[in-house]
Amino acid sequence: MPNRIITSILFATVATAATVANTEFTDSLKTPELNNQNVTATNCAHRLFTTSKSFDMIASLQYFNKIKERPQFSHLAADSAFMSELNTINDNVSASKLCNLYASFGGNRHDTDSCVVFFTLLAENNDVIKYDESWVNNIVNLSPQISSCLSAINNAGYSEYWVSDIKPVIDGYINSYPVSEKALNAIHDAMTEFSGPEILPPTHSNIYILNIDNAFNLSDESFCCTPILLNTEFEKKFRLDFLKVYIHENLHRLSISGELMNRLDELMADDFYHENENVARSHNEGRNEAFVVAAEVFISHKIGRRDNRSVYNEFKEYVDGSLVLAPIIYIHLHDKQEAESLNDFILRLFDNGTIKTGYVKTAYDKAMSRLETAIPQTEI
Repeated sequence: MPNRIITSILFATVATAATVANTEFTDSLKTPELNNQNVTATNCAHRLFTTSKSFDMIASLQYFNKIKERPQFSHLAADSAFMSELNTINDNVSASKLCNLYASFGGNRHDTDSCVVFFTLLAENNDVIKYDESWVNNIVNLSPQISSCLSAINNAGYSEYWVSDIKPVIDGYINSYPVSEKALNAIHDAMTEFSGPEILPPTHSNIYILNIDNAFNLSDESFCCTPILLNTEFEKKFRLDFLKVYIHENLHRLSISGELMNRLDELMADDFYHENENVARSHNEGRNEAFVVAAEVFISHKIGRRDNRSVYNEFKEYVDGSLVLAPIIYIHLHDKQEAESLNDFILRLFDNGTIKTGYVKTAYDKAMSRLETAIPQTEI
């Protein structure tokens, strides 16, 4: 299930950020401080962010203008057949959809040859075919053009170009992002404590910094982002906090049982929950997303990355405030037992009547009132 890892405000404004920056990606790091190789010694942002050669090559279909004047690819820009196929692709599908399909069906994120093979054989991939959703079928129908264009870009030397030209620039942004090992260790310790008996696999980053001008989520809880937003001024302007994103994505790896998902289905009989859940699902959200949001806010508040105002605003604004179980769960998380998994804790809230059909609005209003009251008067 796709999740809106960052607040909805970003999706309305990230394009503006790229416009304001108004600079070519490969020129945007020509400053000594961003290219200072010693900066890696002062932070560990490589634990927070990662890269993907395959995602970048897929995205190059939509962002071909970024590379078309490079010697390796200029002949493709002059090839009318190639450009015709490229225009057909871009008129019908976005890079985010292509990356999402590739990620959803296990595409290798670091091997461009494998990427080409994936799209070449897409129409024969039974797992893809039986998925049978309109956006997937659309890509399958376009697979001849996609395969042809990706093959041409790959054969022109995209892999080598990415290593020599793109990755150093992205690494410059990543290495310049201010985050300390102490901060990341505090997050890891808090998540380990929170997970209780459920041992999370070693934490890893699913925040992919790509040669793109926007940001989008993938259905495997990865987040793809323009490097422009690693600029701390943009991060503040658009109310981002990549450490919260990092917490969120890792919490999605906690197990949720079929029993708990069935309890959510039964809750659809509650009118208030049903109405808001429909809003959430219209954003490709809902279901267990409320669990993760509540947990992220709880951990972020505990380690000092959210104040009381931020807690309240997150529940009020995230996915249009439709994840109404999140604040209900949040205000009770202090009662979670050390040896209790998040799944078992939420089941307990169902069992003891904290969450029940016919009572969700009352519980939600009570939770939000309590959270609002906790905001210092100076912040209101």
